[in-house]
Formats: sequence, C-alpha cells, structure tokens
Amino acid sequence: MDDANLYTLWIQTGEESLAGTDSNVFIQLFGTDGQTESIYLPPQDIFAFESGQTDKFILEAPELGDLTQCCIGHDSTEDSGWYVVDVRIQQNSSGREWLFAFNQWLGYEEAGKLAACAQI
Repeated sequence: MDDANLYTLWIQTGEESLAGTDSNVFIQLFGTDGQTESIYLPPQDIFAFESGQTDKFILEAPELGDLTQCCIGHDSTEDSGWYVVDVRIQQNSSGREWLFAFNQWLGYEEAGKLAACAQI
C-alpha cells in the first residue's frame, strides 16, 4: 500500500442511551481532487459502534486532496438507531487532519434517515 493513499478514521458514537448500532456502517469521502465510492467499515469486534466509544479504521483510497465532505450511514439491519458525534480523518503521509461534526441520530425511528453528510 502506498502510504500517501492511507487515511486513518476515528468515528465517535454518542453517550446517549442506545446510541450504538450493530448495523453495517458505510462512509464516503469527498475532496478537492476526487471522491471515494461508498466504503463498508467492517466492525473490529462485537463492541464496534457502541455508546461512548471511538472506533478506528485505516482506509486505502485515491488521493482526494483537501477533504471537503464526509457522508456516513448504516443499513438498518440491527439495532438501527445510531448517534454519530463526529468523524476525524487523518491522511497518514502528510499528517493533514479534518474533523466532520455530525451530532445527530441516524435511524428511521430516531431521525427518519439512515445517512448524513457533513462539510467543512
């Protein structure tokens, strides 16, 4: 893997009651030089995306330039309500970092939607 194309992501789930999800989570990144497809984020263990937790992922993606937008969502398969606080992304080679604040529920019952986008 080319280090220039590696991004580390930290996804923070809120501390609200039942804020976590066991559904399949997906993310899409947009930058000044391109965008990714929707990327599935496989859980690291059974405790992924639980209330008050921050989950870390390493993604290989094309050079995106400066990130401008992040979209995150889930497929509502299990424990669908999910409160996403924020997503922090770092490009490994340059150390550049972006913070996308969501501070919202994702789920049909909680918010009427399964995905959201945040911009810088």
